[in-house]
Amino acid sequence: MPLPQPTTPDPQPLSSNARSLLSLALIAYLFGLWVLLSCPLGNEYMSGLHKRLGGLYQAVMGESLAISVTGSPYYIHSGEPFSDDHLLVIELTEGERAGETVTINDQFAAGSQAQQRLRLLAIYIALQVRIGEDAPPAQFAKSLAAHTFQETGATRGVFRLRRHMFQPMELAAGAAEDPDAASYFETVYEADVWLDRDGQVQVLKRSSLEHVAPAVESQS
Repeated sequence: MPLPQPTTPDPQPLSSNARSLLSLALIAYLFGLWVLLSCPLGNEYMSGLHKRLGGLYQAVMGESLAISVTGSPYYIHSGEPFSDDHLLVIELTEGERAGETVTINDQFAAGSQAQQRLRLLAIYIALQVRIGEDAPPAQFAKSLAAHTFQETGATRGVFRLRRHMFQPMELAAGAAEDPDAASYFETVYEADVWLDRDGQVQVLKRSSLEHVAPAVESQS
């Protein structure tokens, strides 16, 4: 006579408290994932909260699944010139630290409010240059040069506003593969800045080549 097969007891349903805890954990997990994905991953615009969440999800998911949660940066770009990064740069030519180039954007923590305000300031200066206004760019160049001269001990330099254009997804023939290559930078505004005898900063805009009158050879 065959022996009766042991029966497997039916699994007991989760209690209401356990279901509530699992639901809360799932909601917290999905909310944290949404917050993490709300910012471009892996670039300089990540806030402290995004970086901490990225580290947490990397420890929980990345190690077990062998993937990099924040290793694939992406950027939002509208295609307009003012969506590009604009860098405020001063090349020191005389005084202490002559020959050094100071990028003012890098003087603040990445993603900080100060850096974001400086980025908006650079875009504002570029807009003023585009509409043909010389006074606001010169005033900002004077203020930024005064601060830089005080910090570095320099007495003369060249102030530049440079536009860092995004690299297209499909490169044309001969295009540079390095996104930081010189071909992806455009000088929007350029001016000589220096300290006069009274210690005041003076600014003289450099004219672009297309605005300079051609030389006329003298006829003898």
